[in-house]
Amino acid sequence: MSFLDFWSPLIRRKWHFLLTFLFFVIVLGGLLFLFPNLQKTTVYFSVKPFQTEVQNNQYHLDAVESASKVAETIAGWAQSPAFRQEIMDTADVYIPHFKRKLSARKQNRLNVFWTLTLNEEEITSTDVVVQALISTFQKRFDDFNSQNSFPFQITTPQVFTETSLIPLSWILVGILFVGLLLAFFTIYLYEVFTDKVSFLRQVYDTLPEAVVLRVEKKIGEHNANLIEQFVLTFESPRLITTFPEAEKYFSLAPLDAIDEEIDVPVLLVRLGKTTMRELENMAALFGDEVGVIVFER
Repeated sequence: MSFLDFWSPLIRRKWHFLLTFLFFVIVLGGLLFLFPNLQKTTVYFSVKPFQTEVQNNQYHLDAVESASKVAETIAGWAQSPAFRQEIMDTADVYIPHFKRKLSARKQNRLNVFWTLTLNEEEITSTDVVVQALISTFQKRFDDFNSQNSFPFQITTPQVFTETSLIPLSWILVGILFVGLLLAFFTIYLYEVFTDKVSFLRQVYDTLPEAVVLRVEKKIGEHNANLIEQFVLTFESPRLITTFPEAEKYFSLAPLDAIDEEIDVPVLLVRLGKTTMRELENMAALFGDEVGVIVFER
C-alpha cells in the first residue's frame, strides 16, 4: 500500500474529517473547564532522635532505624479519619473529599512529606488548613512522644506551594493533536465497521487477476471517454455496479442477463461506498475473469 493509498479515506471524506475534527476540538476545549487548576502545598520535615551525641556506631544505626520507623508511622496518620477530621475542626473549614486531597509519604528513611492538593475554589483556605495540619500534627506527635521511652523530635516544618498551571500554548497544541487523532481514527473506524472497501489494495487482493482501471475523479466528474475506451477493450462487456450511484451514469446489465460463456463482467467499484461483502460476492460469481473500474473518490 502506497502512502497516498493509506490516506485515501481522509481524502475522500475530507469534509467529514474536518467536521469531526472541529467537533472533537470543541468537545475537548469544553472538557478543560471540568478540570480546574490545582494548588499543591507540601509540608516537609525530618524525624530524628533527641540525642545528638552518639557513643558508638551501633547506637547511631539503631537510632536511625528507629527514626525511620517513626517516620513511617507518621506518614500513616494521613489515612486516619479522626486525624483528618481534627484538621478540619481546627481549621474551621469544610473541604469536600478531604481524604483524597491529603496524603503523606516517607522519603529517604527520615524525611516525611505531607501534600495538600486543593482546587481553585478551595485555594483561599490553603493557609488556614496548612496551619491546622501543622498544629494537629504537632499535638499528636507530642502525645506520641509522651508514650515513648525513646523520644524523637522533628525539624521545623517547611512549607512549599505551587499551582499546576498548564501554559495556554500547550493546551492548544494538545487539543489540536488529540482532535486530529480522534478524527483520523473516527473516519477509519467508520469504514471498517460499515464493511467498506477503503483501499485499492483490497480490490487487488480480492480479484488478483482482474484488469483494473483507476479513476481519480468522483463519479459524475469522471472522464467518460477513458472509461469507454477501457470497456471496449473487452469482448461483449457488461457493466455491473457494486454501489447505487452508478445507476445514474451508466447503462447497467442485470446479473441474470449475463452469459458467462460470452460476456465479460466489468465491475464498477467506488472506494468508501462499495462493501467488501459485495466485492467478495462478485468474485465468487465471476472469478477473476472480469474488468474493474475503481472510482477512488
